[in-house]
Parts: sequence; structure tokens; C-alpha cells
Amino acid sequence: MNFGSAKGPVTKFYQQDVVQKITAPHSIGIVLRCWYDAEDAPLSNPLQDPLMRSLERGEVGVSFLSEPTDKREILPESDLLLLDRSLQPGDVVKRSVDDLHSGMILDVRVKTRLEHAISKVQVDGWKTLEDLDTDRQAEIEDYVVYEDWVGQVIELYDENIIEVPSGQLVRLPELGSRLSVGETSENILPSPIGGVQNMLGYLFGTNRTTGLQTVIAIKHTVYVIAWLALNQTLDMSTAESRQRPQRFWHGSDIGKLTLVRNRLSFQMRIGDCVQLKDTEGIPVTKHGREGEAGGVITVNSFNVTATETEVDVLWQDGNKETLRSVDLIPYMNPDEYDCWPGDHVFFIGDGGGTQAIPGVVQTVDAIQRTATILLRGKIEQVSLLELDSQGASDSSSSPEIGGLGVRRGEMVFIHAPDKNNGFEAPRVPKIGELEPWVRANPFTVSGQLNGWREELANIGADIATRRSLETIDEGIINPKALPGTLSWFGEVIDLRLDGSLDVLHPDGSLGTYPLERVTRLYDGIEQLEDELYEDEEGSENQHQMHGIWDYDYHWGNSESQNSGDGYKDEEMREPDVEQSSEHTTTETIASMSPRSDPPTELITLDSTKSELEEEGEMQTQESDQNANWEKFKILSSAPPDHAYYQTSAAQPSRQFMSRLNREYRVLMNSLPENILVRAYEDRADLVRSLIIGPSNTPYQDCPFVIDWHLVDYPNTAPLAHFHSLTNGNGRVNPNLYEEGKVCLSILNTWAGDKNESWDASRSSLLQALVSIQGLVLVQEPWFCEPAYEKLRGTEEGTVNSEKAYVLSRNFVRRTLETPFGGFELEIHWLYYSRRLLEKVLRDSRALIKASSQQLSEGEMEKQTEQYVIPLSTGGIIALERVLTALQNLLDVHSNSAL
Repeated sequence: MNFGSAKGPVTKFYQQDVVQKITAPHSIGIVLRCWYDAEDAPLSNPLQDPLMRSLERGEVGVSFLSEPTDKREILPESDLLLLDRSLQPGDVVKRSVDDLHSGMILDVRVKTRLEHAISKVQVDGWKTLEDLDTDRQAEIEDYVVYEDWVGQVIELYDENIIEVPSGQLVRLPELGSRLSVGETSENILPSPIGGVQNMLGYLFGTNRTTGLQTVIAIKHTVYVIAWLALNQTLDMSTAESRQRPQRFWHGSDIGKLTLVRNRLSFQMRIGDCVQLKDTEGIPVTKHGREGEAGGVITVNSFNVTATETEVDVLWQDGNKETLRSVDLIPYMNPDEYDCWPGDHVFFIGDGGGTQAIPGVVQTVDAIQRTATILLRGKIEQVSLLELDSQGASDSSSSPEIGGLGVRRGEMVFIHAPDKNNGFEAPRVPKIGELEPWVRANPFTVSGQLNGWREELANIGADIATRRSLETIDEGIINPKALPGTLSWFGEVIDLRLDGSLDVLHPDGSLGTYPLERVTRLYDGIEQLEDELYEDEEGSENQHQMHGIWDYDYHWGNSESQNSGDGYKDEEMREPDVEQSSEHTTTETIASMSPRSDPPTELITLDSTKSELEEEGEMQTQESDQNANWEKFKILSSAPPDHAYYQTSAAQPSRQFMSRLNREYRVLMNSLPENILVRAYEDRADLVRSLIIGPSNTPYQDCPFVIDWHLVDYPNTAPLAHFHSLTNGNGRVNPNLYEEGKVCLSILNTWAGDKNESWDASRSSLLQALVSIQGLVLVQEPWFCEPAYEKLRGTEEGTVNSEKAYVLSRNFVRRTLETPFGGFELEIHWLYYSRRLLEKVLRDSRALIKASSQQLSEGEMEKQTEQYVIPLSTGGIIALERVLTALQNLLDVHSNSAL
């Protein structure tokens, strides 16, 4: 299993792999960290956790399960042997990292070896899921059903039975599941202080003793359940009568709940504690004494000590195969175009505004980047670059709907046969309301339990004080005992090529349904994770200014006043006459890399000249350049298509105006030739920039427009909005999002080094602009991402540079069709008068010809005279469609000029 190119060591392991020390066969561990993991934030102090130092290539961080003395350790991969690889339904895999062909895991079968949790006596033979008793208790994240409500367990209160060195049994009530049967330590029982000592003394009649303590049993006595959604087959009046059930479930009420687990929750992993259905002849241990409180407890719990995993894989070409999990690797970085048979997609052509047409993927050729799609009742071959698998191109969708169709492993509600979900396929709604109480802070300012957690602790403690050591079995219901009662809910296990889907119901029955009859469940844990992600991303609207601009200000080159903003005039001085704009760019971006890419050589407008131009035409164009390509200009009013046009503007301070005057003087003199900036008299808080893609990159000769909002400037970084013109075709660059986000450390939208972040005393708009041109619009853009940088040298780099190249040509088309306000004349002059559009067409056709001839890299570079990006069949199909539209634009302009 090769990882990366032949330039570096082979990478063997991935997160959650089960490994063994070669020199110590009994040392079994789980891989927790790998060299190629993305490290978005500084790692913790390695003195606190031995796994938290930065890894070198060829190293992994492992948590060992059987060696307390070296439980967590970073080791060379050469010291380890791969025993098993944990995969689950819905995972995407490859045979090797160099393989462009990927597959989807359909099903997983794990067999295990077990040992008694306390005595460590081995159980004979391999055991499978069918041998286990899996429905005794619900765990955190499990789904439960009560009447017509589906909920999710979000917290537990446990009663743990602990054996102390004297052989006496002690009951330990506590919030949260931190212990497991068989766990031994000298510190399981809390120190006997305050109320805890009194409770222990009351319950067990003993004082805490020193020595090893062993967990022999665990009972969940209280469940906290967040109720998410109702049965969708109910009519409106019935649904309105179903009141949301209680939060806390204990005692006999637990027996009213039905446990609903998906296939993922049944996966067995190393270290799990399980029970067997057939207890005859298995090793057991007995604890406690007859006549004492609690009597004798028999322990028949077992720990998983070894696993072997077998998986069913659906490959992109439609073939299915059963393999060992260790013969596959996880696909670490699927992009917007990756799809698999059965997936619902939109066909959007060249991204030029064509109406999105829904389709179902039949097969995918990942090498040639093409797919066969069920489209309007027919099977058609299209380019992957013409597909939208995320639903971004559908302007009618609302943010809460999410992606297209459903995915394997998702939980769904089934609507009645004569009803549908209310959306037009392939859109599928999702429901699931996570009530506000779930989000309450766990602790008060003084460190005490807060909100519902405090109430849970009180309920659990009260139960503990009222019951004896005898175990009360409030068994949760197994849905298989109630066939047919939960046919309105289930897990998606497969997607059919006609667009329908197979659903596994909780009672084990299967059903096939059209997409229109299902609604996805919005998982509660997923909701919390989404909210956390949104909080980390931040919202541009949070920083918008309010009020009205009514301050009397003037633009000009008068001497700046000392406004106290901390920005030194000498740092904002205009460059020396001898200093070139390229030199300025290299200097200013040296410490601002969002992804550690080296600066690329910036192009000049001279590179756009056609070899077919006559000398006289060239001289005329050069004399007109200053008039038609003014790099910095202040316009009277902001254009309505500016991303922040609708925002309110606050009264500018003298500090703000002083800073802008200095920055704009620098922009007038120091902008690289291929960057234009426009400011506005009526909105000093708005700026618009146009960047022409640098030469020797996939972005060469293409226009990129970014709008800026100066909010609390310069104390905070300016807000940036990138005008993505992909129309749902995916990101043109990993740093430039379709929704407009610009991911860059200097803008504080990327957690880079502290020295790379925005600093009011030294950062500027110029630095932000040249950072985007020199560090984002680069030759191999996909390696800007931390995790992707470590894949440099693989086929995926070429694939994604192709994507950037094709999408960028469409930026030319859409910008010419609808020029951005304030740049209309410049765009027309550059692409028509300056004949850059002819060059774009000529270069692209040369690349198509060279790719079709399958020339060598050197021959391609010589023939195309540009950055070599060998195009796949799919890339050629998509690019030719764009070129047809560009040629039409050129023809129309040429005819109108006659």
C-alpha cells in the first residue's frame, strides 16, 4: 500500500488502524495520529501528552491497550505490523493512494477474538455479530423510539459496581460513562471527602481502602434523551397531539423505550466490552459474598482482543467486490466531483448558467474523468467537471436542505405511499429539532454542574440512595421483537441505479422506496458539530458596520495626521522608483502564506500579446494601456453588484480616513500590473479588486474579482468576498469557496502562524491582494491544503490542476457576459482590444490537441508554451464546451466591430 510518490517512505497506517509492535507481539494498539493529518492548530504541550508533538514522515502516534507503561507513544512505522483496518458503511476507499479509482463501502463484517474482562481467560474461536447480545442497554448517540417520536441519547447516569482489595463490593454512582468492565486502578473510587464520603458510607457501609479496585458491572440508571422528530406517516392532527416526551428516563420507564441502532453502532473494535448470547461453557467470574449486601455477582463480560474485517465494496465502474479491509486504504481527500453509482447529481454543463438537470450516476471513469448518467430517461456520457454532486448549482434550494439525495448509512423517515416529502427530487429535506436546553453550558462559573446536567445528577443520586445493591433490570425494548411496528423509519443501505433506495428497518425488514418518499433525520450530534463549525468559521455579518456615512471627508495626498492607529508612516511609504511591483509582491507576501506555498512569478500585461499582432498595433495598444488599465481608481459610487453593497456603513473616524489615505497612496504606486483596485467616494468602507491569473498556473489570463468590506479597519482584517463563477461546479481553488469565503491567514480566516495573521501596525490591503495572487493562485493549488500538501507527487495533483484550469476558462466567459461593475471598460479592453480572449482560445486548443495526442510532458510544454496540465477525456469535454461559448462571444464582438 504505497502512499505518496517514490520520493519518500511508504506510509502504511491510517487513523484507527489496529497495529502490533513487531518486537512485542502482545502489544496491540490503535493508531490515533499520522504524519499526513491536517494540523490546523498548534499542538498541545508534548509533556502533557506524548502523542502531541509534530510528527515526521514515517511516524505514527499509537495508543496501546495492553501496556500501561507505554500506553501512548510515537513510533516509526517500521516498528509496527498492521493487524486490521477499521472501515464502516459509507466510507470511501482505494487500493492505493496512486489509484484514481475509488469505491464505496456497502457492508462490513467483523469477526473477533474475546477474553474475559476480568480473568483474561480466552474464549475459543472467532465470534461474529450474530453471537453477541447487542441490545441490553442504549449508549450515547444511540437512537430510541417512544410512541411516534425518534430521539437520541445524549448523556447517561451510571451505577458502577467496584470490587475493592478486601473483596467487598462498592456501588459508585456517577454522571457520564467513563469506566468499563474489567478496568482496574487504585483511583477508581473518589476521595472520601464531603458529601461523597457520606454517600459511600451510607450506601456501602465501608470506608475506602487502598490498593487496586476493579469494575465488575455497569448499569445505566438514567438516560437523557433529546427528542428530534416525529413519525412522518402521521396526519397533521395526530402529529399535533403527540407532545414531546420527557428528557429523563429511569426506572420502569426505560422499558417503554425501543432501541434503534444503525450498522455503525454494531461495529466491534479492539477494547470493546461485549456479552455473548450463548453463555453455556463460557468463562465467568464471581464476586461478592453470600449474605452480604449485593450478594454474589457473576460477570460474563468480554473484551475484544483481535478483529478481522471483511468489506463489500462498490467501485466507481459499477463492479462489486468482497475484500479484506487491510487490502484497502481510506480515500483521504475526495473532492466535489467524486461520485459513485446510485448518487444523485445535477448536470450543469459548462457552468455558464445552464439549468441544472437532475440525474443518477451509473458508472464513473475516474482516470478519464467521465461518468455515465441516467439523464432525462437516457444514459449519457458526461464530464465529471460538468456535474454538481453537492447541489450548489440549484438556486431554488435553501441552506437547511443540505446535499442531494441521501447517502448510505443515513437514517430516514418513510412517508405513506400516497404522500411525499414535499420537495422535488433529487432534493430531500431533513428534519430534527435539537431543543435549546441541550446546548446549556455544562458548568457554572464556580465549577458546579449546571442546567439539565445538575438535574440529571440529582435524579441519579436519588436513585442510588433509594435502591439496594440488587440489580433492577429495566430492559430496553429490542425492535426485532416488534416486527412491522417501525416500518416508518430506517437506515439507507444502498442506492439503486434508477434513483430509488433500499432501507433497512429496525426490525430487520427491508424496503425499497422512491426518493420522494423519504426525509432525512438531522442527527443531534451532527447538529452540534455543525454549529461548532459555524462558530469557528464566523459570520461576515457579525462584523458589519451600522449607521450612515455622513462625515465630511476628502481624498487626497495631504500629509497624514498622527491618528494614533499604531501604523507607522515609514511602513506605508511609497516604493522607491527603482523598486519593481514584482519585488514589492515578493517582499510583502514572504510571511503571509496560507498554506506554505512558494511565491509564483507574476505575469505582466506584455504576456497577453498575440504573436499575430503587427508592430504598429502593438505600439498603439501600449500607448493606450495607461488610459485603459488604471490600476487604482476612486469612483463616485459603489456598484450595486458589490457583495457588501446592502450593508450599512458607519460614520468614518479620522483615524479610519487617515489610514485609508496612506494605504491608497501605496496602492496607486505599488500594485502589481495584473491587479486593479477600485474605491468609492460614497462608500469608503467598500473596495473591489480584479486579479488576472498569473502565468505558468492553471489560472493564467483569467479574471478573479474579490470585494472587500473595511469593518473596524485597521483594527480587524478586512472582510473579503470572492465572486465564484463556477455555478455549482465546485471550488476553483481550495482557498476560494463557492459561497465567497477567502481562506487566508492574513485575513484571519485560516489558523496560520501568529506572525501571518492580521496586524493593524503592519498589515495592509496591498499585502492581502498580493498574497492572493502570489500564494493562492499558484501552479498546484490543491497542495495549498495542509493534508493535501503531503500528497504532493500523486496523480491527484494533476487531476485537480485540470479542474482549476477548466473552471478558470469559464470565469472568462461569465465575466465577459456580465462584467463586474466598475471594471466594464477594463475587461472589454483587455479581452477584446488587447486580444487576450484570442490568446485564451489559442492556448486552450493547443492544450486539448497535445492532450489528445498523449504527448510526453516535455513535448506538451514545447507545443503549448504554457503550464503543462494533461487533460483527461472529461476535462476535454468540459473545456470544449466552454471554448464554444467563448468563440461565440468573440465572433459576436468581431461582427459588431465591422
